[in-house]
Amino acid sequence: MTKVILKKAQFNFVWMFAIIAGGVILFLAVYGAIKTGDTMRFQSDTEVAKSISIITDPLQAGFSEGSFGRITFRQETRINNICFSGGFGKNDISVATRSDVGEEWNLAGGATSIYNKYIFSSEANSGKNYYVFSKPFRFPYKVADLIFLIPDNYCFFNTPEDVADEIVGLNMPNIEIENCTFADAVNVCFGNGNDCDVIVYGSCMSGCDSLYDEGTVVNGLSDMKYVGNLMYAAIFSDKLIYDCNVERLLYRNGKIAEELAEKADLMDARNCNTNMKPDLIAWSGLMVNASADDLTSLRTMADNIEKKNNREVCGVW
Repeated sequence: MTKVILKKAQFNFVWMFAIIAGGVILFLAVYGAIKTGDTMRFQSDTEVAKSISIITDPLQAGFSEGSFGRITFRQETRINNICFSGGFGKNDISVATRSDVGEEWNLAGGATSIYNKYIFSSEANSGKNYYVFSKPFRFPYKVADLIFLIPDNYCFFNTPEDVADEIVGLNMPNIEIENCTFADAVNVCFGNGNDCDVIVYGSCMSGCDSLYDEGTVVNGLSDMKYVGNLMYAAIFSDKLIYDCNVERLLYRNGKIAEELAEKADLMDARNCNTNMKPDLIAWSGLMVNASADDLTSLRTMADNIEKKNNREVCGVW
């Protein structure tokens, strides 16, 4: 009788050991698979961030007045845009994808640093379709192309004719003018309106083609001053990203002015005299520490410099 009980105990122990050992092995296998999946997602997300920089190359406005394109992901994707000012600065773009394996959102992949573009968006956003368009920024000469990265739908109300023409001309499916059919859109009102998420106030009173050539965009709780096509940047981006990129643009503007001042010297040496050098040197000095808050006050000087250059027999740009 004692031997039978002992054998049963040994039998139960073997099964318990097998179950525990099997459970540990299964846990380690699943854990390893999840970790491997997370590692592969990190590598994949890092590659996607690099590709965004490449994909946006042909979407820059160049010599045109605007350009539009779309980036479509196979699954919902979160794009992080971190801006660094100081000198020419940079945008750091990183990507995280939603997945049914492991954590819902993996840690973002490695960031890709973009030094030669000015990407305006919210600091963190997500979607499967991203709409990208660009507009040139002139102040007073061409400084750079502004790139807007947008996952959301927008409705524009009380839209000035020139803005409506630009949006219609770009044929952007995520922006509707006046008669809005989107159920989940961000409402942008020009001047005034009801249920506005963003309000654009124009303040240009002289030397303007439109009241909205300069002004202030109220986006949530943030006020952002703008000139020209920076209006779109203020509509589609966070204040933190906006202010940082504008500082980068103004610094670049100053460096371009230095180059143009040297060009004026070269033109004088070749008997194509110009009086633009003093203006360009002064303009460059103002750009060094300028910020978005200075835009509207600088606009008059920018207009005067452009008019003077246009009057020159040998214009510098």
